[in-house]
Amino acid sequence: MYPSGLRLCRALAAATLVVAPFLPAAAQTGAFPDRPIRVVVGTPAGSGIDFILRVMSPTLQAELGQPLVIDNRPGADGIVAARLVAGAPPDGHVLLAATRTQIAVNPVIYASIPYDPSRDLAPVSMLAYQSILVVAHPSLPVRSIRELVDHTRAHPGSVNYGTGSSTFMLATEELRLATGADLRHIPYNGVPPTVTAILAGDVHVALLDVTPALAAVRGGRLRALAVSGTTRLALLPDVPTLAESGVAGYETPVWVAMYAPAGTPGGIVARLGAAIARALDAPEVREKLLAAGVAPAASTPERLVEVARRDTDATAALVRRLGLAPR
Repeated sequence: MYPSGLRLCRALAAATLVVAPFLPAAAQTGAFPDRPIRVVVGTPAGSGIDFILRVMSPTLQAELGQPLVIDNRPGADGIVAARLVAGAPPDGHVLLAATRTQIAVNPVIYASIPYDPSRDLAPVSMLAYQSILVVAHPSLPVRSIRELVDHTRAHPGSVNYGTGSSTFMLATEELRLATGADLRHIPYNGVPPTVTAILAGDVHVALLDVTPALAAVRGGRLRALAVSGTTRLALLPDVPTLAESGVAGYETPVWVAMYAPAGTPGGIVARLGAAIARALDAPEVREKLLAAGVAPAASTPERLVEVARRDTDATAALVRRLGLAPR
């Protein structure tokens, strides 16, 4: 009886191997998620990406049936956060809410970083896009890009700009290159500290994503000179686009996306992506995001790969035009 029983076990095992690829994702990956999901963010609390996550978290938690723990790990242009997630177990319980900086900028501007986005991270879904606002402290006597350029040329070395990441540094340098504005760079560790600095008058100009700047612009504490993109923002209809301001061909997209550690099973990635898409499509989430200048934009992993590749190539081309050496 023993040999025939052994043959039966082997036959059942072979059948399982044949059927497994066709089982539902839950059957292949187990009861995912089976504990809270930690979402690591490479920016401080109060940043645009932090806002997006906190708006969508209640709905996403309901979709996944587990709490979301937002873990802010700012530092080194998001490298600290990206490295942490790249080294996490690939089971979907530790995710990276990534910015364009971590995925498409850092690999270009740094001679060496401790992670490779294409090798160490698995794309899940795009989350959202934002426009960039060019803002000035009210003490600076300018109300347009043209006036900013003229003022900096008339007072060389006197006007500085702050940035919270390499994305915004490159965006400002691209603007400086396109207009001939004379601007000095002062870096900060994230967008919220940059907003604090410009509100205090420690810096004169900054390029910011819309969400952290919107209330200050509406309240008159910051002056919006222009917005990126091809159309004006419905939230700030009086602010011209950069194209309208005489800066043709300028387009630096700001986006955030969700990534998992490389090797995360496809069923888990699909489960996360579907939950994200439903959360971003929920009316209560969309309304809050749109009211803050955020455009929800779920995507397939394949589409996210395309966007990241395109923007990495665009960053490399800009770095060459600016003549910047790797750090």
